[in-house]
Amino acid sequence: MSNENYHHENLKAELIKNGLKLLDEEGYENFSLRKVAKACSVSHTAPYRHFNSKDDLIMAIALEAHHKFNQCLEEAVNKHPNDNKSQLKEMGYSYVKFFVENPEYLRLLFLSDLAIHIKKKNIETCINGEQPFKTFYDAIERYQAESQNGMTDNSTDPNALALSCWGLVHGMAILIAKKDFSYDGDYLELVRKILWSGTFLN
Repeated sequence: MSNENYHHENLKAELIKNGLKLLDEEGYENFSLRKVAKACSVSHTAPYRHFNSKDDLIMAIALEAHHKFNQCLEEAVNKHPNDNKSQLKEMGYSYVKFFVENPEYLRLLFLSDLAIHIKKKNIETCINGEQPFKTFYDAIERYQAESQNGMTDNSTDPNALALSCWGLVHGMAILIAKKDFSYDGDYLELVRKILWSGTFLN
């Protein structure tokens, strides 16, 4: 059995996996389907079974990144089905953990020139509602809705609260993932301590 036949069933997944690695290492300008094919040990024409161009593959990589990130946030919500405040804290922790453990996704979606390229391609119209910020914002709205029962303060604009919470966890993710913050202990335990204090939500 040839390598190409062996890889055929999982070729799309392999192209996405190896494509992400190459994008992270070489950037958009030096990225090509031919290089991805070589990394997957298939012929240079094999990627065209699934993608018409390198931009098509890049969009697939970005879609998978969005999906995995959004799935991570939704799993955090499901850990606390009846506690909206804990949902937000768990989501904040999961946000930081996801990007610290997957820095290539952080660079792809937020920190590289490619992030701008992806936005120009209007990826938001292609992700079937799986928008991580919307997942986060929805949790903010549920948290504030508790005020109807006298449980929380609803005086803060939900947009301001969402931006404040998002900015805190996003900043921590970048600082830790890029190793811009020096700490001798467990970074993620420190993040959990911050989020479960009054710094994140009063």
